[in-house]
Amino acid sequence: MLGWEFPPFVSGGLGVHCYELTVRLANMGNDIDFFMPSCSQKLVSPHEKIRLIEVAPTTLRPYFSFTKKGRMATYGQNLLDAVDTYAKMAAKLVSEEHYKQPYDIVHAHDWLCAKAGFYSKNAINKPFVQTIHSTEYDRTSSPWEVILNIEKDAVKNPNLIIAVSKRTSEQIKRLGADEKKIRVVYNGVDANKYKFSKIHSLVNSLKDKKKVLFLGRLTEQKGPVQFLHAAKKVLEKEPNTMFFIAGTGELMPLLINLSIQIGLEKHVKFLGFLPDDEQKKIYSACDVYVMPSTSEPFGIVALEAMASGTPVIISKTSGVSEVVKSALRVDFWDINGMAQKIISVLRYHPLRNAMVDMSEEDLKLLTWENTAQKTFEVYKEALSK
Repeated sequence: MLGWEFPPFVSGGLGVHCYELTVRLANMGNDIDFFMPSCSQKLVSPHEKIRLIEVAPTTLRPYFSFTKKGRMATYGQNLLDAVDTYAKMAAKLVSEEHYKQPYDIVHAHDWLCAKAGFYSKNAINKPFVQTIHSTEYDRTSSPWEVILNIEKDAVKNPNLIIAVSKRTSEQIKRLGADEKKIRVVYNGVDANKYKFSKIHSLVNSLKDKKKVLFLGRLTEQKGPVQFLHAAKKVLEKEPNTMFFIAGTGELMPLLINLSIQIGLEKHVKFLGFLPDDEQKKIYSACDVYVMPSTSEPFGIVALEAMASGTPVIISKTSGVSEVVKSALRVDFWDINGMAQKIISVLRYHPLRNAMVDMSEEDLKLLTWENTAQKTFEVYKEALSK
């Protein structure tokens, strides 16, 4: 398996997926060599059947920052060079390891590792599966042609392609993928990790306030600007409400300035990046979680909030909206509708309780065990061909 992130080197859902998937596949009896960039952090394998093999050193993560021009340093040529170096060195190592202990299949994740997967497939002549977690069409309103071309190759070269949602499968077809190659495998969540979290200390000091949470990268794609405008309307009806924005990204300065301009400075707290333990606490502490993404291939964070017992409001343009019944859905551009749904959850306890109860049923189906089993079925299909 070829991936760009693995804990503690994680900046988003890609790293979470790779960790949870490999552990569940290993639990099923599979031996996995996970090739990743060398990240100058101590890596510990989570399972005796998983080997973590570091390739080329890099400190670059896929979502550090980028503009509509797609040329910020960490997302620009530096990252592209790192991707090319990783691809060549990974394929060389895959080939060397293969002749010690033969592999059955090559599996790569997202555009960052697509070249590495293709080179490795050619080096050892084994079936190749590619998972697409998001596309350049999702990440920015002005796609960068260089990455689009990599993604077009990424959906042309594999034997089979895994999409994390039906929405993503449509984006993949936009890139020119053969529809017959695409298999949809949804993400999951380990609900047990979120059930018994302590309350975040900052939120605990505001017990008399109603609390609304946004947690995600502060980019155009995730809809934080829409969240702030909805917050303004919520406060007109529910003035005793605090809004928490957790995450980092290039929109942080704009969001801080916007919150001041529209008079929210006393009602919004920017929490910055939160590690896993702090995320669990903030989910549990808030009355509602809002995911207003303009384009969300899946949205694991919504499942995490649900597992924490928190009602969720999600964008209709998200993969997770295809598989959960307990969430309220809203168009990301509908500020009034978003505000109305937030107010409804804050005011009406029967609605809140019903959403929490229904989410337990949703989560029974959305497990990483199911994700791993369906991924394994894709492996078997690729091998059979």
